[in-house]
Amino acid sequence: MFPVRADTRRRVITRRVRTFARPGPGETDLVAVEVIDTGIGMDEETLRRCLEPFFTTKGERGTGLGLATVYGSVQRHNAEIYILSAPGRGTTVQLVFAASREPAVAPEPPRVHRLAQQRILVVDDDPLLLKSLRDTLANDGHSVTTANGGLAGLEAFSAAREAEAPFSLVITDLGMPYVDGRQVASGVKELSPATPVILLTGWGQRLMDDGERPPHVDLVLSKPPKLTDLRSALASLVEGRVST
Repeated sequence: MFPVRADTRRRVITRRVRTFARPGPGETDLVAVEVIDTGIGMDEETLRRCLEPFFTTKGERGTGLGLATVYGSVQRHNAEIYILSAPGRGTTVQLVFAASREPAVAPEPPRVHRLAQQRILVVDDDPLLLKSLRDTLANDGHSVTTANGGLAGLEAFSAAREAEAPFSLVITDLGMPYVDGRQVASGVKELSPATPVILLTGWGQRLMDDGERPPHVDLVLSKPPKLTDLRSALASLVEGRVST
């Protein structure tokens, strides 16, 4: 175990990693990542619904996509999530992964298909993701503008058109307060129906599996997107538009 503690306004958060074996035929080695806090905890109804997209107890201050995003990431890694909580007794979140018995082998890097430079607007309320996407896309030669939140994104998109320097593509997060990704996509298409919009979401695969791609959205990618998926999405949208 490797516990790390941090005091956050009288609440103690403990993070630890441990390994154990699941007994039975074909015994499996497992790795558990645990986050434990001493907060107010959750009642039975909140605990039952906490993984549902858009369910929140924070009113207008929350989107209800935090744990849903975690759940989506866990599913993509074929892991399991367990949550224990009770009012006044804090919460324990446990992510359980199957440990690999094979040594890691680095795959050969795929050949990179370089697009001509695009002017791309990235909209998110997470500064770390904004920086990551900006650096990644800029490294591929694109001109990238970031906007912190949906309202700022729509203002940036409109201002660029007025300055006769429109964006060729928009990448927006889904879960943002006040103006979410659906509203960003709708606003972009209202001003420029031909501009492609990529929606990022922690439960993107579930959206695609359920056939629930929001209107005005051209592609949905899981968040955070894999570099190969992002490059492929850009190529399909930009080159497809050019060829038509």
